[in-house]
Amino acid sequence: MSNYHSQEQTIYRNLSGKIQMGFYDNGERFPSVKEIADRFHVSYCPAQRALKLLEKDGQIKLYRGSATAVLKKPYENYLESNIFKRRIKSVLDLCHSLELISPALCTYNIQHFKKASSSLWLKKIAQGQHAGRGLYQQFERSLHLLGNQTVLSLYYDISSFSGSAFLDILYLKYGKEKADSFLQHIASEYADCIRNQHQDTSFVLQEKLEKLCGTFFDAIKDYLRNTECDADSKAQEFFSCEPRKGRTRYCDVVAIDMICRINQDVYPVGTRLPNSHTLADIYHISGITVRRTIALLNKLGVTETVNGVGTFVISRGGPDIPYKLKDLTLDDNMRNFLEALQILAIISVPVMLVSLPHVPRKMLKELFAAASIPDEKKSLVHAVSIGLQSVIRYCPFAAVQEIYKKLTLLLLKGSILRLEETGAEPVTGWTKISASIRKSCAHSDYEQLARAFQSLFQNNFASSKQLLLEIGVEGVEKITGF
Repeated sequence: MSNYHSQEQTIYRNLSGKIQMGFYDNGERFPSVKEIADRFHVSYCPAQRALKLLEKDGQIKLYRGSATAVLKKPYENYLESNIFKRRIKSVLDLCHSLELISPALCTYNIQHFKKASSSLWLKKIAQGQHAGRGLYQQFERSLHLLGNQTVLSLYYDISSFSGSAFLDILYLKYGKEKADSFLQHIASEYADCIRNQHQDTSFVLQEKLEKLCGTFFDAIKDYLRNTECDADSKAQEFFSCEPRKGRTRYCDVVAIDMICRINQDVYPVGTRLPNSHTLADIYHISGITVRRTIALLNKLGVTETVNGVGTFVISRGGPDIPYKLKDLTLDDNMRNFLEALQILAIISVPVMLVSLPHVPRKMLKELFAAASIPDEKKSLVHAVSIGLQSVIRYCPFAAVQEIYKKLTLLLLKGSILRLEETGAEPVTGWTKISASIRKSCAHSDYEQLARAFQSLFQNNFASSKQLLLEIGVEGVEKITGF
């Protein structure tokens, strides 16, 4: 059995979910292996293996030289299935999380619609093709416009985990005719947002989308709240995501980040590194990954482990480190770093506004102190770290915490860009942003603090994109800017 977050398993669960939602009930052709590989940005092999898994389960029948036949849905009634019952609480949490981050993503997305894409979207809605599964399909297509594979990957994980629950609940609650009418209304309202995008400010557009998301999720949340009372808490399954399916070596990126900290004297030569438990907590990785990271640092000659005592820093990381870890300089790793910055810039305001009221005063003081460090680069790195930790530890929604954990790890892929920095380098715009952070921390002004972090991520995204374009990283130009 392949890993749950492997490429073939992710493709398998998404295609299985689409079969469950009735995507292919009315004669719609099942996608070919090539189309699946292109859609999920994978090679032929994982796409083919996913189809074989679907055939093994009896959901499809593959025919050489002709179209694939859909045989049956995975569940006769998904809402009565054991897998849904194990996920009820997490699906409710996903509703809250999606209601929080979707308006910001959609606002950004709509503002980057090209006229051709916008016209096609509106034409399909006018033809009444957006009830139910059509709404899902068009939302997925719209995400492709961002040029951000990490967003798509997160969407696929969310879609796989929730299955057909959202549509099934609406059809159960309203009946087919009323549910189709409701979904058509949602699609039409979204079309109006696209049509009037140039007339509305970002604030007005996002307000409309927040109201629309609330309308969509309210009925679903009511059903889940009433049903979760009967769910077995001990047997509940939690949502997890993995943006880098099948390729992630977190020990590499954590090692690079730690070398950066050694070069900046956060961990000076001759001192002992934090213990494994502390490192696991800092980077949100497993104990096994910590051990692999330390083993790698030892092999690179940066640290030395003394049994029973700890791991000591014995030298700084030299300029040859990137060549020793050449996998870290691959273009797709740099794109993932840039994509993580883009997502954080888009969703940071709503996420931080809902998280900051739960953050202890002590952590805000730490953030104030980080923003006060004279060395601007070091100050920025510390402030970003504390800001991300505040969401990971205190956001009331588990799915958002999970997403931020994985985005934090993707940001480490950019550590290679600051390997030789000492922390004394100036940062464009940091003087103004750091002052805003200090002021908002002192007065507990959450709105100002959230906006400061949005500016921080936007500035970093813009400067990082320009740098990656200059050094010739492929695919960066496709990621939409601010």
